[in-house]
Amino acid sequence: MVVESSLSAMGYFLPIFAFLLVFIVVYALLIKAKVLGDNQAVMLFISFILSAFFIVEASLVEFVRFTSAWFGVIVVVVFFLLALLAIMPGDNPLGFLVKGSWFSWVLLGLMVGFFIISSAYIFNWVINWGMIREWFDTEWFGMLLLLVIAGIVSWKIKG
Repeated sequence: MVVESSLSAMGYFLPIFAFLLVFIVVYALLIKAKVLGDNQAVMLFISFILSAFFIVEASLVEFVRFTSAWFGVIVVVVFFLLALLAIMPGDNPLGFLVKGSWFSWVLLGLMVGFFIISSAYIFNWVINWGMIREWFDTEWFGMLLLLVIAGIVSWKIKG
C-alpha cells in the first residue's frame, strides 16, 4: 500500500521534472554554443519559454519522444558503420572524416531531413503518407535506389 501511494505521488512531480530537464538542457546548450553571446538573462528567458512550451503542448513531448528514439538509433547505426570501416584493411580507411569533408555535410543534411520528416509525422503536416508508402513499395523505387548505390560505388571505385 505504501508503494502505491509513493508511485502516485511521483506522477504529480513528473511534469515538474520534465520542465526542469528541458530548462537545464536548453540553458546549458545556449551557454555552450554562445549563440546569444554572454547575456545570461536572455538565455534564462529563452530556456524558460521553451520549457514552458513542453509543459503546455503535449505534441512537443511526443515530437521529442519520437525524434530522440530514432535519433538514438541513427547514432548507433552510424557508430557501428564507422567501427566496421575502421577495421577494414587499407591505408587510412577513415580518411574521409576530416574537417570540411563531404561526409559531414551529408550527415548534416540527413539529420535536418530527419527532423523535418519526423516533425511532419508528429504534427500532421499535409503529407500523404499512404502515397509515400506506396511509392516505396514499387519496383521503380528499388531500381532507383539500386542505380544510386551502383553509381556511388562505381564513382568510389573509379576515383
